[in-house]
Amino acid sequence: SIKRTQDAISEAVVEKLVSGGVLLYAGVGFYCLFCDGNFLEYNVLADTPSHGQHIGILLVEAGVGITVFAAMLILFYKFASRGRP
Repeated sequence: SIKRTQDAISEAVVEKLVSGGVLLYAGVGFYCLFCDGNFLEYNVLADTPSHGQHIGILLVEAGVGITVFAAMLILFYKFASRGRP
C-alpha cells in the first residue's frame, strides 16, 4: 500500500534522491573537467584510462539509476494518492 511505502521512504527523501542522482551525474562530468579532461571523459579519473572508465561508468550509471528510481517512485506516490484527502 502507499502508506507502507511512504513509511519506508518519505516523499521528502525521494525528492532529495532525484536531486542527488542528477548532482552525482553532473559532478562526475565536472570533476573530469577539473582533472584537465573533457566533460565525462572518464580516462582522467584514475591512474589508468581503463580503471578511469570503470569508475566513471559506475558513478554515472549510479546517478542515472538513482534519479530514475526516485522519479518513478514520485509518480507512484502521485498516482496512488489521487482522490485521497
